Amino acid sequence: MRTNYYVILIVSIILTAAGMVSAEQVGFDGALAPLGGAVATGTRYMLTDNYGGSWFDAEKTQANTEDDLMCWAAAASNVLAWTGWGDVSGLSGADSTFGCFQDHWTDEGSLPEFGWQWFFDGTNAAQGYSGWSQVDVAGGGFWPQENFYGDLFHDNWTGSGWDADGAMGYVDSFLRAGYGTTMAVYSDTIAHAITAWGFNYNPLDSSDYYGIWITDSDDDKYDATPEDELKYFELSYHDSKWFLQDYYGYDDIYIGGVQSLAPLEGYYSTIPEPATISLVSMGVIGLLKRRKRQ
Repeated sequence: MRTNYYVILIVSIILTAAGMVSAEQVGFDGALAPLGGAVATGTRYMLTDNYGGSWFDAEKTQANTEDDLMCWAAAASNVLAWTGWGDVSGLSGADSTFGCFQDHWTDEGSLPEFGWQWFFDGTNAAQGYSGWSQVDVAGGGFWPQENFYGDLFHDNWTGSGWDADGAMGYVDSFLRAGYGTTMAVYSDTIAHAITAWGFNYNPLDSSDYYGIWITDSDDDKYDATPEDELKYFELSYHDSKWFLQDYYGYDDIYIGGVQSLAPLEGYYSTIPEPATISLVSMGVIGLLKRRKRQ
Protein backbone atom coordinates (compact mmCIF):
# COMPACT_ATOMS: atom_id res chain seq x y z
CA MET A 1 0.00 0.00 0.00
CA ARG A 2 1.36 3.38 -0.99
CA THR A 3 0.68 5.17 2.27
CA ASN A 4 2.96 8.08 1.42
CA TYR A 5 0.92 8.63 -1.72
CA TYR A 6 -2.13 9.57 0.30
CA VAL A 7 -0.21 11.74 2.74
CA ILE A 8 1.85 13.65 0.18
CA LEU A 9 -0.90 14.31 -2.33
CA ILE A 10 -3.01 16.23 0.23
CA VAL A 11 -5.27 17.71 -2.40
CA SER A 12 -7.93 15.34 -3.70
CA ILE A 13 -10.12 15.84 -6.71
CA ILE A 14 -12.45 18.84 -6.18
CA LEU A 15 -11.30 19.10 -2.57
CA THR A 16 -10.87 22.47 -0.90
CA ALA A 17 -7.28 22.78 0.29
CA ALA A 18 -5.38 25.41 2.23
CA GLY A 19 -5.33 28.57 0.18
CA MET A 20 -7.67 27.12 -2.43
CA VAL A 21 -11.31 27.82 -3.20
CA SER A 22 -13.65 24.99 -4.09
CA ALA A 23 -14.07 24.02 -7.71
CA GLU A 24 -17.70 25.09 -7.65
CA GLN A 25 -16.64 28.59 -6.67
CA VAL A 26 -14.52 28.86 -9.79
CA GLY A 27 -17.22 27.47 -12.05
CA PHE A 28 -16.74 23.75 -12.37
CA ASP A 29 -20.47 23.31 -12.70
CA GLY A 30 -21.09 24.42 -16.28
CA ALA A 31 -21.98 27.94 -15.20
CA LEU A 32 -19.21 30.05 -16.70
CA ALA A 33 -18.58 29.22 -20.33
CA PRO A 34 -19.42 26.64 -22.99
CA LEU A 35 -16.98 23.77 -23.32
CA GLY A 36 -15.25 22.16 -26.26
CA GLY A 37 -15.32 24.92 -28.86
CA ALA A 38 -11.91 24.16 -30.35
CA VAL A 39 -11.59 22.79 -33.86
CA ALA A 40 -9.77 19.43 -33.87
CA THR A 41 -6.72 19.27 -36.13
CA GLY A 42 -4.06 16.67 -36.89
CA THR A 43 -4.47 12.91 -36.54
CA ARG A 44 -7.00 11.55 -34.06
CA TYR A 45 -6.64 8.48 -31.85
CA MET A 46 -9.79 7.36 -30.03
CA LEU A 47 -10.15 4.51 -27.55
CA THR A 48 -13.57 3.58 -28.90
CA ASP A 49 -12.44 3.62 -32.54
CA ASN A 50 -9.73 1.09 -31.78
CA TYR A 51 -11.32 -1.09 -29.09
CA GLY A 52 -15.06 -0.73 -29.55
CA GLY A 53 -17.89 0.32 -27.29
CA SER A 54 -19.00 3.90 -26.77
CA TRP A 55 -17.84 6.72 -24.55
CA PHE A 56 -19.71 7.53 -21.34
CA ASP A 57 -20.51 10.77 -19.54
CA ALA A 58 -21.93 10.38 -16.03
CA GLU A 59 -23.29 13.79 -15.06
CA LYS A 60 -23.90 15.70 -11.88
CA THR A 61 -27.31 17.38 -11.66
CA GLN A 62 -28.43 20.57 -9.96
CA ALA A 63 -31.24 18.76 -8.17
CA ASN A 64 -28.89 16.24 -6.53
CA THR A 65 -27.19 17.51 -3.38
CA GLU A 66 -25.09 14.35 -2.94
CA ASP A 67 -22.76 14.66 -5.94
CA ASP A 68 -21.31 18.20 -5.87
CA LEU A 69 -17.75 17.07 -5.11
CA MET A 70 -17.93 13.61 -6.69
CA CYS A 71 -16.43 14.27 -10.12
CA TRP A 72 -13.89 11.55 -9.26
CA ALA A 73 -16.73 9.04 -8.87
CA ALA A 74 -18.34 10.15 -12.14
CA ALA A 75 -15.04 9.67 -13.99
CA ALA A 76 -14.52 6.31 -12.26
CA SER A 77 -18.04 5.29 -13.31
CA ASN A 78 -17.39 6.17 -16.96
CA VAL A 79 -14.38 3.88 -16.97
CA LEU A 80 -16.15 1.06 -15.12
CA ALA A 81 -18.94 1.20 -17.70
CA TRP A 82 -16.60 1.14 -20.69
CA THR A 83 -14.28 -1.57 -19.37
CA GLY A 84 -17.15 -3.93 -18.53
CA TRP A 85 -16.36 -4.16 -14.82
CA GLY A 86 -19.38 -2.01 -14.01
CA ASP A 87 -21.89 -4.41 -15.53
CA VAL A 88 -22.78 -6.15 -12.25
CA SER A 89 -25.65 -6.61 -9.81
CA GLY A 90 -28.25 -4.55 -11.60
CA LEU A 91 -25.85 -1.79 -12.64
CA SER A 92 -25.64 -0.94 -16.32
CA GLY A 93 -23.92 2.09 -17.77
CA ALA A 94 -22.13 5.01 -16.16
CA ASP A 95 -25.17 6.77 -14.72
CA SER A 96 -26.35 3.84 -12.61
CA THR A 97 -22.79 3.18 -11.44
CA PHE A 98 -22.43 6.83 -10.45
CA GLY A 99 -25.67 6.46 -8.50
CA CYS A 100 -24.14 3.51 -6.67
CA PHE A 101 -21.22 5.69 -5.55
CA GLN A 102 -23.61 8.42 -4.40
CA ASP A 103 -25.50 5.87 -2.31
CA HIS A 104 -22.39 4.54 -0.58
CA TRP A 105 -19.91 7.44 -0.33
CA THR A 106 -19.97 10.89 1.24
CA ASP A 107 -20.04 13.97 -0.98
CA GLU A 108 -16.36 14.90 -0.74
CA GLY A 109 -13.28 14.76 -2.94
CA SER A 110 -11.25 11.65 -3.69
CA LEU A 111 -9.62 9.88 -6.65
CA PRO A 112 -10.95 7.35 -9.21
CA GLU A 113 -8.38 4.88 -7.87
CA PHE A 114 -10.11 4.65 -4.50
CA GLY A 115 -13.51 4.28 -6.10
CA TRP A 116 -12.29 1.45 -8.31
CA GLN A 117 -10.60 -0.31 -5.39
CA TRP A 118 -13.85 -0.20 -3.41
CA PHE A 119 -15.83 -1.41 -6.41
CA PHE A 120 -13.50 -4.41 -6.68
CA ASP A 121 -12.86 -5.41 -3.06
CA GLY A 122 -15.17 -3.29 -0.90
CA THR A 123 -12.42 -1.26 0.80
CA ASN A 124 -11.42 2.39 0.61
CA ALA A 125 -7.71 3.05 1.13
CA ALA A 126 -8.51 6.67 2.07
CA GLN A 127 -11.03 5.68 4.74
CA GLY A 128 -10.40 7.76 7.85
CA TYR A 129 -8.50 10.49 5.98
CA SER A 130 -9.94 13.87 6.92
CA GLY A 131 -11.46 15.73 3.98
CA TRP A 132 -11.57 12.70 1.72
CA SER A 133 -14.78 11.00 0.63
CA GLN A 134 -15.68 8.18 3.00
CA VAL A 135 -17.69 5.00 2.55
CA ASP A 136 -20.70 5.57 4.81
CA VAL A 137 -22.83 2.65 3.59
CA ALA A 138 -21.13 -0.71 3.11
CA GLY A 139 -21.05 -2.01 -0.44
CA GLY A 140 -18.80 -2.59 -3.41
CA GLY A 141 -16.69 -5.72 -3.45
CA PHE A 142 -18.09 -6.89 -6.78
CA TRP A 143 -14.81 -8.46 -7.95
CA PRO A 144 -12.92 -9.62 -4.82
CA GLN A 145 -11.09 -12.36 -6.72
CA GLU A 146 -9.30 -9.86 -8.95
CA ASN A 147 -5.83 -8.45 -8.23
CA PHE A 148 -6.70 -4.78 -8.66
CA TYR A 149 -3.33 -3.21 -7.91
CA GLY A 150 -1.30 -6.06 -9.35
CA ASP A 151 -3.04 -6.52 -12.69
CA LEU A 152 -5.56 -3.80 -13.47
CA PHE A 153 -4.62 -0.37 -12.12
CA HIS A 154 -2.09 1.95 -13.79
CA ASP A 155 -1.13 5.57 -13.15
CA ASN A 156 1.60 8.19 -13.48
CA TRP A 157 2.46 8.39 -9.80
CA THR A 158 6.17 8.53 -8.98
CA GLY A 159 8.10 8.72 -5.73
CA SER A 160 7.88 12.51 -5.90
CA GLY A 161 4.26 12.88 -7.00
CA TRP A 162 2.38 13.00 -10.29
CA ASP A 163 4.56 12.96 -13.39
CA ALA A 164 2.82 15.97 -14.93
CA ASP A 165 5.64 16.43 -17.45
CA GLY A 166 4.94 13.02 -18.93
CA ALA A 167 1.15 13.12 -18.43
CA MET A 168 0.19 13.08 -22.10
CA GLY A 169 2.66 10.29 -22.75
CA TYR A 170 0.81 8.23 -20.16
CA VAL A 171 -2.58 9.13 -21.63
CA ASP A 172 -1.31 8.06 -25.05
CA SER A 173 0.18 4.81 -23.77
CA PHE A 174 -2.81 3.86 -21.61
CA LEU A 175 -5.41 4.55 -24.31
CA ARG A 176 -3.43 2.68 -26.94
CA ALA A 177 -3.21 -0.25 -24.52
CA GLY A 178 -7.00 -0.27 -24.30
CA TYR A 179 -7.31 1.06 -20.76
CA GLY A 180 -10.14 3.28 -19.56
CA THR A 181 -8.42 6.49 -18.48
CA THR A 182 -9.16 9.39 -16.15
CA MET A 183 -7.25 12.61 -15.57
CA ALA A 184 -6.88 14.82 -12.50
CA VAL A 185 -6.58 18.41 -13.70
CA TYR A 186 -5.32 21.23 -11.50
CA SER A 187 -4.57 24.92 -11.26
CA ASP A 188 -3.64 27.10 -8.29
CA THR A 189 -7.32 27.33 -7.37
CA ILE A 190 -9.08 24.16 -8.53
CA ALA A 191 -8.85 20.41 -8.80
CA HIS A 192 -11.14 18.29 -10.94
CA ALA A 193 -11.50 14.80 -12.44
CA ILE A 194 -12.44 14.10 -16.06
CA THR A 195 -12.38 11.12 -18.41
CA ALA A 196 -10.05 10.91 -21.43
CA TRP A 197 -11.27 9.14 -24.59
CA GLY A 198 -8.75 10.21 -27.20
CA PHE A 199 -6.28 12.80 -28.42
CA ASN A 200 -5.07 14.53 -31.58
CA TYR A 201 -1.43 14.75 -32.58
CA ASN A 202 0.90 15.95 -35.31
CA PRO A 203 0.92 13.29 -38.07
CA LEU A 204 4.62 14.01 -38.60
CA ASP A 205 5.48 13.74 -34.91
CA SER A 206 3.28 11.53 -32.72
CA SER A 207 4.74 13.07 -29.57
CA ASP A 208 3.44 16.52 -30.52
CA TYR A 209 -0.05 16.53 -29.01
CA TYR A 210 -2.59 19.02 -30.34
CA GLY A 211 -5.60 18.32 -28.13
CA ILE A 212 -7.63 15.87 -26.08
CA TRP A 213 -11.17 14.42 -26.14
CA ILE A 214 -12.92 14.26 -22.76
CA THR A 215 -16.21 13.88 -20.94
CA ASP A 216 -16.84 16.04 -17.88
CA SER A 217 -19.42 15.53 -15.12
CA ASP A 218 -19.75 19.29 -14.48
CA ASP A 219 -20.38 20.63 -17.96
CA ASP A 220 -24.19 20.38 -17.84
CA LYS A 221 -24.83 20.48 -14.12
CA TYR A 222 -27.43 23.25 -14.37
CA ASP A 223 -29.49 21.47 -17.01
CA ALA A 224 -32.54 19.61 -15.70
CA THR A 225 -31.78 16.78 -18.13
CA PRO A 226 -28.03 16.93 -18.81
CA GLU A 227 -26.85 15.57 -22.13
CA ASP A 228 -23.97 13.19 -22.68
CA GLU A 229 -21.31 15.18 -24.51
CA LEU A 230 -17.84 14.38 -25.82
CA LYS A 231 -15.72 17.53 -26.10
CA TYR A 232 -12.34 18.51 -27.50
CA PHE A 233 -9.76 20.89 -26.04
CA GLU A 234 -6.49 22.11 -27.47
CA LEU A 235 -3.36 21.53 -25.40
CA SER A 236 -0.35 23.73 -24.73
CA TYR A 237 2.94 22.49 -23.25
CA HIS A 238 5.01 24.84 -21.08
CA ASP A 239 6.60 24.89 -17.64
CA SER A 240 6.85 21.08 -17.85
CA LYS A 241 3.06 20.68 -17.87
CA TRP A 242 0.26 20.07 -20.37
CA PHE A 243 -2.41 22.79 -20.12
CA LEU A 244 -5.96 22.57 -21.45
CA GLN A 245 -6.85 25.66 -23.45
CA ASP A 246 -10.03 27.66 -22.86
CA TYR A 247 -11.27 25.14 -20.31
CA TYR A 248 -14.21 26.94 -18.70
CA GLY A 249 -12.50 30.08 -19.98
CA TYR A 250 -9.14 29.25 -18.37
CA ASP A 251 -5.74 28.38 -19.84
CA ASP A 252 -3.96 27.58 -16.56
CA ILE A 253 -5.51 24.17 -15.83
CA TYR A 254 -3.03 21.35 -16.40
CA ILE A 255 -3.09 17.57 -16.44
CA GLY A 256 -1.62 16.28 -13.19
CA GLY A 257 -2.68 12.73 -12.43
CA VAL A 258 -3.48 10.03 -14.97
CA GLN A 259 -5.19 6.90 -13.66
CA SER A 260 -6.41 3.99 -15.75
CA LEU A 261 -8.14 0.65 -15.48
CA ALA A 262 -7.61 -2.37 -17.73
CA PRO A 263 -10.83 -3.83 -19.18
CA LEU A 264 -12.55 -7.04 -18.20
CA GLU A 265 -10.84 -9.82 -20.16
CA GLY A 266 -12.91 -10.82 -23.16
CA TYR A 267 -15.25 -7.82 -22.92
CA TYR A 268 -13.67 -6.44 -26.08
CA SER A 269 -12.11 -8.69 -28.68
CA THR A 270 -8.94 -6.69 -29.37
CA ILE A 271 -7.36 -6.32 -25.93
CA PRO A 272 -3.55 -6.28 -26.29
CA GLU A 273 -1.18 -8.38 -24.27
CA PRO A 274 0.00 -6.86 -20.96
CA ALA A 275 3.42 -6.27 -22.50
CA THR A 276 1.88 -3.40 -24.47
CA ILE A 277 2.36 -1.18 -21.46
CA SER A 278 5.88 -2.36 -20.73
CA LEU A 279 7.46 0.99 -21.52
CA VAL A 280 5.76 2.45 -18.47
CA SER A 281 6.28 -0.50 -16.17
CA MET A 282 9.96 -0.73 -17.08
CA GLY A 283 10.42 2.97 -16.37
CA VAL A 284 11.36 4.10 -19.86
CA ILE A 285 9.40 7.23 -19.17
CA GLY A 286 11.80 9.43 -21.08
CA LEU A 287 10.22 8.13 -24.25
CA LEU A 288 6.82 9.26 -23.03
CA LYS A 289 7.61 12.82 -21.98
CA ARG A 290 6.34 15.07 -24.73
CA ARG A 291 8.17 18.37 -24.63
CA LYS A 292 6.30 19.92 -27.51
CA ARG A 293 3.81 22.69 -28.19
CA GLN A 294 5.94 25.39 -26.64
